[in-house]
Amino acid sequence: MTHSAETVAHGPRAGRRAAKTADGEGEAYWFYGDKAVLRSPEGVLPVIIEHHVGPGAAAPLHVHHDVDDSFYLLRGQLAMRCGDDTFVANAGDYVSLPKGVPHALSNIGAEEAVLLQTHDADSFLTFIRRVGVSGDQPPPDPGSLDYAAMNDVAGETGTPVLGPPMSGEEARAIIARG
Repeated sequence: MTHSAETVAHGPRAGRRAAKTADGEGEAYWFYGDKAVLRSPEGVLPVIIEHHVGPGAAAPLHVHHDVDDSFYLLRGQLAMRCGDDTFVANAGDYVSLPKGVPHALSNIGAEEAVLLQTHDADSFLTFIRRVGVSGDQPPPDPGSLDYAAMNDVAGETGTPVLGPPMSGEEARAIIARG
């Protein structure tokens, strides 16, 4: 449920209402096996997505053509690759991955990683909505997901998948270099 305040009567954004989502609120989806929750109210920019990345989960190598893929890591540790750069993101880190640069991530920790993604357009949210399963449903069996079809939609929505997720070996090497 989204809560709104009184309508603003003047100023550069006249007519826009103050808005918030409370803890536990937001439109939720199972997305590539992970949970993604829309934390910003509908129509509000930037788009904020609370993304839960399970232990052992990894995003495939992909690129965003129209948004910087930025996030604040609330919990966990991620091995990251962005272009030729590799690094570790730890809880409390802010990461900004520039648009047009291929990137991937892997959670090799024992706990779920939780990040708040920030985008100044809704193309990635459109992708999540088109391929995600409602968060009201039980999580889908990863073996039942049609990754090829999901990857096709990724390309249609401006986030083409370019390759597989980083290997566990690569992720462990990135974490070891820390």
